[in-house]
Amino acid sequence: MSPDVTAIREAVGWRRAPELALLALRGDDARDALLHLCPSRLFLRDAQVKESLLLDDAGRPIADVLVCADDEDYLLLVEGLSPAALRAHVEAHLPPGCAPTLEDMSETHVVVSVHGPWAWEHVSKVLGDDMMALPYLNFFRVDHGLCVRAGKTGEFGYDLVVERDAADALMADIERHGEALDGEAVSLEAVSLCRFENGFFDPAHVPVGVTPLELQLGWRLDLERDWVGKAAIEARLADGVSRRLMYVRAETPLEGTLHLNGHAVGEVVRRARSESIDAEVASALLDVEIAHGGVVLDEGARVVAPPLVENRSLHVDPRRHVFATRDEIAFPPLSRFGARA
Repeated sequence: MSPDVTAIREAVGWRRAPELALLALRGDDARDALLHLCPSRLFLRDAQVKESLLLDDAGRPIADVLVCADDEDYLLLVEGLSPAALRAHVEAHLPPGCAPTLEDMSETHVVVSVHGPWAWEHVSKVLGDDMMALPYLNFFRVDHGLCVRAGKTGEFGYDLVVERDAADALMADIERHGEALDGEAVSLEAVSLCRFENGFFDPAHVPVGVTPLELQLGWRLDLERDWVGKAAIEARLADGVSRRLMYVRAETPLEGTLHLNGHAVGEVVRRARSESIDAEVASALLDVEIAHGGVVLDEGARVVAPPLVENRSLHVDPRRHVFATRDEIAFPPLSRFGARA
């Protein structure tokens, strides 16, 4: 594996994440605005985080969102839109009479993301031992910002939202402590590949005309209230969903149309060489009748369900393990299919 993928899968990797836009909704109308903009169920306690989406009027996902509840205000970590595009979308879709205060925190803060089976130990060394107790999808306040525990690679993951003036000092601490954990600065491409191997939604790879229903993101939709794009989702439900996004594993690259018994049954959306399982993988929109694991297509590819990787983080317990004694852990092969140790 490349050094940065190895760092994410076996140690710890970090990077500044300029692709994340930061927008705070404040004031008496903040919650009403949030509920209209984001389609998910959003009953959040203070310091809790929830995965959601932003949809356009046609019901197409245009951004991946982490909603952070900060008392009665909300911080949105948004991937898929620039800060300017995010603000424009929000302002264009506020319900009548709703006027929250919008604060573009991308101007004052940066995000540093940390990923890996030992990311919890790394973040604890950088920010303090309290980070070890941070539950998944929650955040703690830290000096100069927030530490959000989320992650999109299948490993332990943290987004550190810090003031710009403090970012260089934070990066220096991250690099200094990371050396003792065999850590590496990693690329967006490495994070994207690890994300792809685990089946996380990526707003950079949304086929034309699909909704969360085809992307198997229906669990992020609260159909009991109104929100931007709901009418289009209800129309799609009434018409019936004909294709769903699935994963396909093969020995040779896949692209274009996929077939079963000579009939076209789907289209490849994204493909990549997975370094972790030493195989070609692709996401594909498949006819719902065959969109389940185990189907073997004419191209010799097998439909599989993510995650494709046996993530190391599943076998690391912060209460018992540390990086220095990692050899005592009986890790299984990285590939769930036995293609690679």
